[in-house]
Amino acid sequence: MLLDSGADVTLIPQTAVEPLGIAAVSDKQYELMGFDGNRSFVSVAHLELVFCRRTFRGQFLLIDQTSGILGRNVLNAVSLLFDGPNLVWDERRPE
Repeated sequence: MLLDSGADVTLIPQTAVEPLGIAAVSDKQYELMGFDGNRSFVSVAHLELVFCRRTFRGQFLLIDQTSGILGRNVLNAVSLLFDGPNLVWDERRPE
């Protein structure tokens, strides 16, 4: 998963949920628009996503790509420290 503080929502690769036997909701699709203006429609699944020892439950969009994107609907709930020069990130915990 890529951490993308500019993405509104989290996008999960379809290939990550298929082995778990999780099916997309059959009657729902959402329209996505990329920065280049291209539009696409994606399915949605009800999932539990664990990130930084927190569980996020709800609808997540499924994409046909090998890497997913962790967006602000998850990232806004945690405090992260990005260390660009060292190419690392970590959860920032209250002292």
